[in-house]
Amino acid sequence: MVQRLPATDVVIVGLGAAGGVASGVLTAAGLKVVGLEAGDYNTVNDYLAEYDELEGFYFKNTLGEAKVNHEVPTWRPNPSSPNQPLASPWRMANGVGGSSVHWTGQSWRYREDDFLIRTSTVERYGMQALPTGSTVVDWPITYQELEPYYEQVEHQIGVAGAGGTNPFESPRAADYPMPPLRQVGALEWAYEAMSAAGYHPFPSPAAITSVDYEGRPACSYCGYCTGFGCWNDSKSSSLVTTIRAAEATGNLEIRTRARVTQILTDDQGRATGVVYVDAEGSEIEQPASAVIVSTYVYENNRLLMLSTSDSHPDGIGNSTGQLGKHYSAHAYVGAYGVFPGRNFNVGSGTGAQSVAMDDFNGDNFDHSDLGFIRGAVVNFSMAESAPIALSRNVAPGRPQWGSAYKRYLKEDVGSVFSFFGQLEVLTYEDNFLDLDPDAVDQYGIPRIRVTFELKDNELAAGTFLSEKLEALARDAGATDTWSTGAMLIPVNSHAYGGTRMGTDPATSVTNRYGQVHDVPNLLVLGGSNFPSITGYNPTETIYAHSWYAAEHLANTIGAIGR
Repeated sequence: MVQRLPATDVVIVGLGAAGGVASGVLTAAGLKVVGLEAGDYNTVNDYLAEYDELEGFYFKNTLGEAKVNHEVPTWRPNPSSPNQPLASPWRMANGVGGSSVHWTGQSWRYREDDFLIRTSTVERYGMQALPTGSTVVDWPITYQELEPYYEQVEHQIGVAGAGGTNPFESPRAADYPMPPLRQVGALEWAYEAMSAAGYHPFPSPAAITSVDYEGRPACSYCGYCTGFGCWNDSKSSSLVTTIRAAEATGNLEIRTRARVTQILTDDQGRATGVVYVDAEGSEIEQPASAVIVSTYVYENNRLLMLSTSDSHPDGIGNSTGQLGKHYSAHAYVGAYGVFPGRNFNVGSGTGAQSVAMDDFNGDNFDHSDLGFIRGAVVNFSMAESAPIALSRNVAPGRPQWGSAYKRYLKEDVGSVFSFFGQLEVLTYEDNFLDLDPDAVDQYGIPRIRVTFELKDNELAAGTFLSEKLEALARDAGATDTWSTGAMLIPVNSHAYGGTRMGTDPATSVTNRYGQVHDVPNLLVLGGSNFPSITGYNPTETIYAHSWYAAEHLANTIGAIGR
């Protein structure tokens, strides 16, 4: 029998980056919020116990053990293919703060033209430049509308950077509140190499404290960052920022080990709350005037698909068949070089210590005769404490086993220098999410199935970028160089789509505030709403849009709540 609890103003499903920011905005407005999190409320001592590469997310992902490790989506390249093995480990987390606890920390604002991809492309190159089968659209919100929220995020969350050093960035009202993370020798060398090639390098913005900030100490550059919780509270996760602020108001109640199984709706189709299973296996109903679903792309979609009723027979938000559509994820390009005699010491610091360039990002370069549109942000980053992972960086033609391989690891692996491109992948009609009819999680619930492959546009972009970056390494003096082309990671920590934002319910699931068109008191937050992905990491835009959406909900809950 389901136990029904007293109603609250808002119930948030998933207290990660999106839900964590929303909790801070809503509780500051005086609303009572219940936050349901499938994982635990971890502390500094919990993270210290996990500082082991073999226990980290490269190989085991202990932070995902509570839930996501048991429901990894399946993947097939296209509807005619059987499911395929995944090529990369699963890297998402459960726990209060979600994956913002273990992310790298690179913290990017999208640029003006990132919100207007279709319009800007057609104006510059004509309709014929849009790839066949693509579903490219503009966002229903502009950079100018989101810019004040970017600024609030950068100051409240805490982002280090240097405004004005990237000639391609869009206008900003204020500089970052902290200077960039320290620029060590390898980064200075990368900066010089990019500059000598005629590019425009700058220090990447990072949601990590470069100086003491708002009661949190500066980064210690310990080397255990990406894939790990921060022992020093220096990483600007929602856990140590907006969630703490929300708890301080007395208006946020957090319930951990709460696995939500259904969004409830009434006979009018409006959301009335959720059902979850607690740590003891009991079913609990939490009524609310408004519901926020802010888990991750895959679970956002799965939960809406599973929440069928007489009012929503095909799942919530699916009345026009758009739920699960327009899926995308970043692809990646790597170019490597060996510089004998150098030790770049890339096993230290944090991956957010980075030199970047936007010369090949978005539409910052002329695509007229290239056969593709859009591009990638390019970085050289410190690789952190992952010596086992770094052992895979072997130049073609060199032995990958035996004494010669061991000698290479000893003498040259520290001399490998890599430039990394994060490639924007367009949305297409036949890249989508649905429920797998054959694969289930440990509770017998269908897993999400990802149908996703790279198209000619992205393959051409990957080839172009590989050649440019390998030439950059070669010109910088590498004796061995190699590159990868566009690497597909279909189930990805940078995944997007399925609950696309838009103005027309016939082509989208939510409006500009993340409100489901059919259910205005149900909000979906996170990258699943993004109409397009850009070359940048998504987290700061998730933070900013969640702030924007939660502020709107706080101002309108009296009108949309039941």
